[in-house]
Formats: sequence, C-alpha cells, structure tokens
Amino acid sequence: MKLYNSLVYIIILSVIVTLLSACLGNASFSEDEYKFVRPFSDTNNIVIYKSSKGQTDTVLFSRWETDTIKYRSIEQGYYNENVLSVNYELSNNSFHKITVKSINNEPDHFLFFGKAKNSYSNKEICFLGLLFDKEYLENIISTKDASIVFSRHNAKYSGLNINQGIKSFTFDFNKGVVSFIDDDGVDWVRIN
Repeated sequence: MKLYNSLVYIIILSVIVTLLSACLGNASFSEDEYKFVRPFSDTNNIVIYKSSKGQTDTVLFSRWETDTIKYRSIEQGYYNENVLSVNYELSNNSFHKITVKSINNEPDHFLFFGKAKNSYSNKEICFLGLLFDKEYLENIISTKDASIVFSRHNAKYSGLNINQGIKSFTFDFNKGVVSFIDDDGVDWVRIN
C-alpha cells in the first residue's frame, strides 16, 4: 500500500512538472526571421507608392511587435506561442483598397511568424492580396540577397481581400517593400 501511495505521488508530481515546463518555456526567433522585420523598427512607417500612371497608394506599416499567446486548456494544451508581427493599413485615398475588414477593424498582417517551443511554427507574409505561407518562406528565409521578389507564382493565395491584386512585390531587407507590379502590369515605386 505504501508503494502504491508513493507511485501516485510520483505520477502527480511528474504531471505537474510537465505542465509547468510546457507553460514556462518559450520558443525564440532566429536572426534569419528577425531580418524580415528590420525595416519596420520605427513607429508607424508611412510609405507612399506611385504608379507609372500617376496613381498613389499610402501604406502605414506599424513597428514590429512580439507577443506571447498563452494556451491553457485541456482541449488545446498548455503551451506558449511567441508571435512576431508587422501590420499594415492602406489610407482611405489609396488606389488599392482592402475589401474585407476584420470584425474588430484590426489592421492586416504584413508579416506574421508564430512559434511554440518543441512544437509547430507558422509563417506568413501577405501584401496587397498575395499571401506566402511557411513552405515558401522556409525555402527563402536564409537568403543572403539584399532583396527578394515575391511573385504570384510562389504565393499560396492571390487576390485576397483586395479590389485589384498585384503580380509581385520587391522586398528589401533594409527598406521593406520598395516596389510592386499590379495585375495590369503597371509598375509602382516607393517614393519616400
């Protein structure tokens, strides 16, 4: 009987230690992941793009943020998810328009990286209707190039929640999005 009681206490203690270690541990992001947010170090980067036809888009990129989402339920488990994100919004006078807003009127994510310790990770980059997922981003994340062209051909989805989509955009690791080409083949260039 004494052995049985000791065994019960050991099992309960093991479960508590396991749960606490899952709750306390956090995953961290790599330097390759952080280089994608480097251009968004300033508070509220207002960027103006001008097309070869004279149209303009004014985009507000927020400063990058990190957050920890804590999951504490039997259904989902007990763990922390670290999030690295950059939001963006189009001004009301921009040529391109977001067609679907969130219920809480939150800005759209340009970049969203999520990571849980010893578990899954998620990566997305989305700009003017082009969404790139973890599979594509894992292939390019360790590039040593100064910029990357994100093309519709590599996107998981295109035309998401936008009045007129784009074919591609160029991302510079020091400046952010520097140019894009819309569905009509019109070039848009950052002017500030």
